[in-house]
Amino acid sequence: MNPKKFFRELQRRKVYRLGVTYAVGAWLLAQVVTQIFPFFGVLNWAIRLIIILLILGFPVALVLSWAFDLTPEGIRRTDALPSAPDLPDAPDKSIAVLPFENLSDDEQNTYFADGIQDDILSSLAKVADLKVISRTSVRQYRGGERNLREIGLALGVAHVLEGTVRRAGNRVRVNAQLIDARTDAHVWADTFDREMTDLFAMQSELAERIATELRANLSPQEKASLQVHPTVNLAAYDLYLRARDLFRWSGAGDPRENGEKALQLLEEALERDPAFALAHSLASRFHGELFWFGFDRTRDRLEKAKTEAETALRISPDLGDARLALAYYHYYGSRQYEQARHELILALRATPNDAEVWDGAAAVDRRQGHWQDALANFEKARQLDPRSASVLWNLAETYACLGRYDEARRGFAEGFQINPQAHLFRLAMAAVDLKRAGDITTLTAELARIPPGFDPGGAVTTVALRLSLMRRDYAEAARLLESVGYEQLNDGGIGGTAASLDGYAFPKAWYRGLIQRGQGDEAGAEHSFEEARHAIESDARSCGCAQDAKTHSMLGLIDAALGRGEEAVQQGLRSVELLPISQDAYDGPVLATNLAVIYARIGQTDRAIETLTSLRIKPNGPTPGTLRVEPEWDSLRSDARFHKLLG
Repeated sequence: MNPKKFFRELQRRKVYRLGVTYAVGAWLLAQVVTQIFPFFGVLNWAIRLIIILLILGFPVALVLSWAFDLTPEGIRRTDALPSAPDLPDAPDKSIAVLPFENLSDDEQNTYFADGIQDDILSSLAKVADLKVISRTSVRQYRGGERNLREIGLALGVAHVLEGTVRRAGNRVRVNAQLIDARTDAHVWADTFDREMTDLFAMQSELAERIATELRANLSPQEKASLQVHPTVNLAAYDLYLRARDLFRWSGAGDPRENGEKALQLLEEALERDPAFALAHSLASRFHGELFWFGFDRTRDRLEKAKTEAETALRISPDLGDARLALAYYHYYGSRQYEQARHELILALRATPNDAEVWDGAAAVDRRQGHWQDALANFEKARQLDPRSASVLWNLAETYACLGRYDEARRGFAEGFQINPQAHLFRLAMAAVDLKRAGDITTLTAELARIPPGFDPGGAVTTVALRLSLMRRDYAEAARLLESVGYEQLNDGGIGGTAASLDGYAFPKAWYRGLIQRGQGDEAGAEHSFEEARHAIESDARSCGCAQDAKTHSMLGLIDAALGRGEEAVQQGLRSVELLPISQDAYDGPVLATNLAVIYARIGQTDRAIETLTSLRIKPNGPTPGTLRVEPEWDSLRSDARFHKLLG
């Protein structure tokens, strides 16, 4: 065990505090016993027994303190951290800028206080000599009691900045204090009382003062960048902050609904300030994600992602967020990973402390098959944003792709511990047992614990449907399908690998056809599969993505289900030609697995097993667990070669 990590855990579990409290209490009790009990004639042996019991109780109290905690809800077991980052000691030049407390009478000024905190954080993030924790991980500390030592340990920083904001009329007062989180010592504190027209100048002064107090080396370019602010329109900035709160998937909300709400807010912000480059950058990201995850695959949506990113760069050529937005346009729009990497390098120069840039770099690494680099960069993103659901998901998912299941499970568990409303983490954690050993009991049990109504994009229904099909429980699958309100179901890749396309929206008719076939209704199944094919072709026409690999893969699966063997193989081969594993190491194995499904369904057993054999050593390919339970492989189960793949 890492000794430093062990002592940090002692502190988190309040063992030190209990030890000191027990020692002081025991000493006082011993004084009472030895001084007063003889006065009442208590025998010496009884006094000695009490002293011995007090001494023996000390280690017992420490053990109980380790295992249990006293909370307002009563005594409860202290949970172990499922995957606490094993990070080095916090560097001296590291800081977390906590949300500022709004002291104004108007509660609407909360976003105003957030804006001041966010601008300071964003300015400091440009300084390469500092480690600055990203906004996602500090936002949880808004309001309530704060234990700064615990916050410093949790976020891996030596210093914490906190403050208050009071706005009255045309004036604003900001109290800020910089604290050494290791000792609780105040490093610096000051009060700024300014006119609203001087607000951004005050924020620049504050950021530069903090950098100076932390003895950060500022280059001339960095010093100049501290004077640059995103907009002078406070109302526009308020709208931007509200939109950004809806960004970055958290495992708890509907990405389509969040995206549409956010784009409305950003449209209002840009009406107030058309030169607001940060707002253009964020709009580009939302457009790109709505396209990539299958919610709106029109060319118009993709063009908006490009236009917004280019507009942001035209306004602010050195803006890291704009470079990041353009990187994701290349990533989402055309899978041009080298172009995306080029933009990420430029973004990193502008904002070296932006966890999203490191997260993006890791995503590109993963696509290009640089799996160890991907893990390193995801870990770097986690250091800068240790409570980001998106980063934790990507990291844990990468471990799962590599067959490192224990690490994957711990990562998903950590994400769920951070946000207990992020129920998709629970499902992903349970799905580890499916991938490893074909055990669907854990995933089935976790599905039963998901609150009613939680089904972002139909992802939960998709998992439930796939499990029902694995159990060959077609009646339950039919019930699930009829109960869902979505016409397209998002496949998050949680429930297996065969006939799966991560992030792809499957037509409801596809699952209806599988269910009808399982129930022996061939005419109904054929009708549903034709309906699904029509929906896929219509989608391809609207988005101009006739050469999209996932579209060809889906059409191949449908043709195979319809018994059109030659057409199915052509579609499947075209999908892996468009996106081979050498070009995309993440999606490539999934498309190749679907090609094996096509071979299996049309009776080409040799080609199916040959394809599966080549994939068994590939990250993100089929696993012994998924091969055991997925119905797509039923036609291969009597073949001895298939059984060798299950070993």
